[in-house]
Amino acid sequence: LKPQPFVTQARLYPALVCWSSARSVAMEAQPIREYIRFEVVDFNCKALSKTVPARHRTGGVFMYSGAIAMGANSVVLTFPDEVGDAGCPNFKLVPDWTTEQVLPWACKPGISVKRVYCEQLAGSRVGSVKNQAVPRTVCMKMLDELKKFGGKGYELLIGGELEFSVMKPGDDKGWAPYFDGVNILATLQNSKSMDFCYDLERDMEAVGVDILTMNAEYGAGQLEIAFAPKFGVEACDMTATFRTGTKEIAQNRGLMASFMARPFGVAGVGNGGHFNFSLWCPDEAGAGSCWAVDDADDAVSKTTAGMTNVLHIASDADGLSATARHFLAGVLAHASALEAVCAPTVPCYTRHGNWAPVLANWGFEDRTACVRVKADPAGNPSACYMELRLPSASANPYLVAAAVVAAGLDGLERKLELPPARQTKEQGAAPIPTTLEGALQALEQDHYMVDKLGKDFVRWYAAVKRAEEKFINDALATGGRSDEEVSKAWQHMYLEYI
Repeated sequence: LKPQPFVTQARLYPALVCWSSARSVAMEAQPIREYIRFEVVDFNCKALSKTVPARHRTGGVFMYSGAIAMGANSVVLTFPDEVGDAGCPNFKLVPDWTTEQVLPWACKPGISVKRVYCEQLAGSRVGSVKNQAVPRTVCMKMLDELKKFGGKGYELLIGGELEFSVMKPGDDKGWAPYFDGVNILATLQNSKSMDFCYDLERDMEAVGVDILTMNAEYGAGQLEIAFAPKFGVEACDMTATFRTGTKEIAQNRGLMASFMARPFGVAGVGNGGHFNFSLWCPDEAGAGSCWAVDDADDAVSKTTAGMTNVLHIASDADGLSATARHFLAGVLAHASALEAVCAPTVPCYTRHGNWAPVLANWGFEDRTACVRVKADPAGNPSACYMELRLPSASANPYLVAAAVVAAGLDGLERKLELPPARQTKEQGAAPIPTTLEGALQALEQDHYMVDKLGKDFVRWYAAVKRAEEKFINDALATGGRSDEEVSKAWQHMYLEYI
């Protein structure tokens, strides 16, 4: 007998078809099921969550108290003293309901999925304080200090671009670059992944991530996405949303997106995560960054309406205010400590010299410097900003923002003098640590930064980072240390969840 086409089967079994159609109509008539992810972002910017039916949104959600002390791959577990001593309990999450958003890429027919960012309490009793090691908590504390400094109401405007690698299934259950070659910006190279980028841009716009540009970068499978800036913790939430959302959108397509500093090999170009920032305060009596009408439609001008960019001043030959110089001097003074959060994984340190800085210096439009400065005394004040080039794409945006603010505040408080532009090592520019352990020690020995970011945070963070590196070294000790074996060990630890 020949197989019958579906239409013939439908004629043969009308009752079955009617039942199926009726079921579909009934399903469509059912109310949409709503769920909420209560989400905490850990040290690696890995989203940790519990999914809760929306009807239980106010019932209280609890998570393991040491969840953020797990590694990028949870084969690494660390147990902070206070967690172990308490018997590893669950503590309540503290949702910030202003961050509640529908996630288009997570929704399905009949199912709506939202996400709310959370902090976490450090105890189970009424009146317990928040866990001061949670990255979002650390960030908000520093942003609050910045706003209170001198009663000026300073706010940090944060933007930038992230590089990441898109991969497809390869041989032996591994992953291969989505496209080959190093043809950065080439239209034909861009078009190889543009369908993915179109989906990404559409879904990100729905959650307030305003993508400005999309293009292929210099590495195999490597993309660069730039997005419009936002103020304060909202900008960090935006970056965390972008990272998790990008990975989930890729996963839905059977692909993988990774913000790992070096997904393939042990040398060459890696994924960067440059941190663009400027400092703003409310206009006084309506004065401030007024500019020509034809420039008023750019993303920064829209975001900063009613604010003044305090980094810019037209009367300075370089367009940089005294505030800008002091703040930048503070960032450079603590650059070695900043490297611990800007380069949080072992492969980050192979980026040095590959468009990643090796000295704590600065320069106008200088891509080889630690901080690239953009300023024009006769230009639009909105276009004056600083680009910290230390961070790899693996860096947690909350921690980078917190560290930049802490360092900048030291420069403002002590009125530190800015060194000359493009300073060399011989002229006094401090070398950036060349290993993760060196950067962690620089952070721990920088008593000012430890005090600002918090002793608990530094202790928890350093323990996780050292445990990750130990796991990698132990794995390599049982085999070999060829480039291929090192790359596989790095991939095992970082590839999927960073």
